[in-house]
Amino acid sequence: MMPFRKPLLRIFKTIMAKSMYLVPPQISTVEQGPGSVKKLPALIREKGFRKPLVVTDSILMKMNLLKGLFREFDAIGMEYAVYDGVLPNPTIENVEEAYALYARNGCDAIIGFGGGSPMDTAKVVAARVVRPGRTADRLGGYFKVTLPVPKRLPRIFAVPTTAGTGAETTSAAVVTDVRKNIKFTVNDFAIHPHYIVLDPELTLGLPPFFTAITAMDALSHATEGYIGGARCKKTDDHTEKAVKMIFDNIDRVFKNGKDVKARYQMILASYYAGIVLNRALTGYVHPFAHKIGGLYHLPHGRVIGAVMPLVFECYGARVHKRLGRLADVIGVSRAGMDDARKAAAFIEAIREFNRKFGIGETVPELREKDFPAIARSIHRECIPYPAPKIMDDTDVFAILKRLKGNQDNKTKK
Repeated sequence: MMPFRKPLLRIFKTIMAKSMYLVPPQISTVEQGPGSVKKLPALIREKGFRKPLVVTDSILMKMNLLKGLFREFDAIGMEYAVYDGVLPNPTIENVEEAYALYARNGCDAIIGFGGGSPMDTAKVVAARVVRPGRTADRLGGYFKVTLPVPKRLPRIFAVPTTAGTGAETTSAAVVTDVRKNIKFTVNDFAIHPHYIVLDPELTLGLPPFFTAITAMDALSHATEGYIGGARCKKTDDHTEKAVKMIFDNIDRVFKNGKDVKARYQMILASYYAGIVLNRALTGYVHPFAHKIGGLYHLPHGRVIGAVMPLVFECYGARVHKRLGRLADVIGVSRAGMDDARKAAAFIEAIREFNRKFGIGETVPELREKDFPAIARSIHRECIPYPAPKIMDDTDVFAILKRLKGNQDNKTKK
């Protein structure tokens, strides 16, 4: 990155941050609580729809997680179509296949059922419905804000089955172009889900490791928005609430995945963190995770957990006061600590989270020959994000070396 670009980038990021105050709130109708997914078919009929497309993945189908939903559809005699081919990193092909099924079956609403991948796919399919001439790869770019929607979309119903992605709360969707080995983002206020179902019973079967990495993803959504330049009183309140709920309940759900009360707290925390992400945006943690996860096919939350402490340390004194406040929120600060020591305590709490729940603190899959391409992708994706610091190649390469776990630069074990 050329040095003269930093002042221009800072001006642009400041404009982006201030412009978020002009963004109209995206309001969804929320159904929540144990068993709430069973109310969804009646709600869809009540709203005047006759045949929804359910977008999900094959794993959830094999787990029979949609059995209760389908039973309720059958009970009220409502037809539905199912697309269950969504991959962990949804592809252009996934979107096009689901869109073709929607059109072929004469559907008039869309349900994204699962983690972030099915919900993101459902959102982009909705955009395709009103832009039939524009394929998924033409609806977005790395950081481009697109306006693909010339008229009202089909209603989008989001049903998360993990407590972490926050996709049910955002006006964006990430899609992978397999041929180019890149991820791009479709951004549009119109693809914000219109109805959200927060049913903790759907998360009861989530294995411990995936419980941990999705919780780490939610933690990053809340925390990055808290230290960025687009935060506001509302996002601060949601962050503090979400961060406390995650740290208070992760032990319980990791040890006992059937703890409905704790699962409910985690899915609400993910929802609050998603609201922060949608309003306050993110920083460098997610660009690192997007490129590294996509390049080496690694779980998103695993990379998030490893990279987040390193990015926060790179931000330095700029974030000490804010991270120090979060240390107070989760109870890891002590009387007499200054902001720097409090911030260090919060970062150490993230590292302890990684160690305790098997996320890991390094990504040994990283290859040094890929560092330049990773750095270019990170710089490009982070252009609009109001991060506390603008990183250059020196910063990014230093983080990547520590992340790889070089013998002379390892993080604490």
